[in-house]
Amino acid sequence: MKNNTVLYNANMISKNRVKRTILATVRRIMCGVAPLVYKMMSWGRNRTKAEAATPKRILLLNGAHIGDIVISTSILPVLRSAFPSAQIGFATGSWSLMVVQNHPEIAFTHCIDHWWLNRQPESLFRKIRHYNKTRRVAIQQIRDVHYDLALCLYPHFQADLLDVAWHAGIPKRIAFRHSLRAALATDLVQIPESPFIHQGAIQAELLRPLYLNECNLLRRRSVLLESTDKALGEVCNLLGVADIQDARYRIIHMGSGDQKRELTPEFWREIALYLSKSHVVVFTGRGKRESANIETAIAGIENCVNACDRLSWEGFVAAVRYAESLYGVESMAGHVAAAVGTLCKVVYTGIGGVAKWRPESDLCTVFSNHLACAPCNWVQECSHMSCLRTVKPDELIGIDSSDMM
Repeated sequence: MKNNTVLYNANMISKNRVKRTILATVRRIMCGVAPLVYKMMSWGRNRTKAEAATPKRILLLNGAHIGDIVISTSILPVLRSAFPSAQIGFATGSWSLMVVQNHPEIAFTHCIDHWWLNRQPESLFRKIRHYNKTRRVAIQQIRDVHYDLALCLYPHFQADLLDVAWHAGIPKRIAFRHSLRAALATDLVQIPESPFIHQGAIQAELLRPLYLNECNLLRRRSVLLESTDKALGEVCNLLGVADIQDARYRIIHMGSGDQKRELTPEFWREIALYLSKSHVVVFTGRGKRESANIETAIAGIENCVNACDRLSWEGFVAAVRYAESLYGVESMAGHVAAAVGTLCKVVYTGIGGVAKWRPESDLCTVFSNHLACAPCNWVQECSHMSCLRTVKPDELIGIDSSDMM
């Protein structure tokens, strides 16, 4: 068995090297051709480079998913400290819009559902058509606001929304150098090559052309909206308590936007059996599939609540904020826990790199089996997924001495 494992890891490393070489070659070709196309498009247009000045309105663009947007909120304290009078807007997908809507630091929101990032079960044609529709509306909205500065936070070259900032006529546009639309930027930033740099720190690299003081940069941390009475009421009604301070509960978030990052209901059932002896265990999630998995995990166990689809976004954030701890997998839940200062224990795959995507908090512990083939960046899961499936339930329970009381 040991020899087979070693052989498997060696094969995985070899396959990953071939895959990365192919992807790097394709990207170099695309990054070489695309700027020429955009340069041709920009001829004759008034898109001159803006001089450094204090911006009055700043637009952040990131069309990715909820966890990515929670990470992106770490830029907000930096911008607010550096430009206290500036108004900040945020352009993202409809699937993440609730993270920035009603946020105290966000004055404007714009919805762009990029087809590359759309996880809906629709055809590619329908996704592209929907993207073009939302893009047109967003560009007009952005033009009406008259932004001075745009920061394209999405670090992957396929869908950074730089073209939206360009079409909207924002004079200063900062993006990552490997963007397919790099010719449309006024300032380009190199992505750090180290796999140990967190995604939030990578996004903060876009602030370098602004020459901010170190005291401003040290303020970087994810921030979510404060919990309203309505949000707290959702949690209290769910738990059957009059005051949130009377609730003693822990959260298990089984689901992920990517199913290959999930663990079985049986795994979470073992944890629920232990935690339910002293706490109410709240299972959160979205959709029929996750709800069915939760029902399988909690069947016959007392003190367990299936909260799937029973909390709004504000209610979910409030629930995480007042929970004693959160258990989960590689999903947005861990990033929410990090943002609101809740103890968090999550199990990660080796696909994207733990150091890069972990919840950015000292209160968060990540469990993963570090294999030689990680990070693999596989689009499809491998047959073993031993980076994830070899983690045992008692490891999550045993790491915290308070669990043993």
